Amino acid sequence: MPKFYIHISDGKEAEVDIEARDAQDAMNTGLNALSQFACKAFPPPEGVSISVRNAARELIGTMEFAFKITYAPGVRI
Repeated sequence: MPKFYIHISDGKEAEVDIEARDAQDAMNTGLNALSQFACKAFPPPEGVSISVRNAARELIGTMEFAFKITYAPGVRI
């Protein structure tokens, strides 16, 4: 199976090598990792991103998680 790299950034940097069938499978693995991270620390800290790269370390894609709350005008909090 081809090798890919998942680069995790949340103020700290970490890189994990994974095996995946193709780029889409590698992106799905990255999305699962991002989802697990977000569930452990909800709401997740700002600036969390996961980049997926191929074996040559060329960028396949980047995922970020955003959490946003908007109150309606006039609502007192």
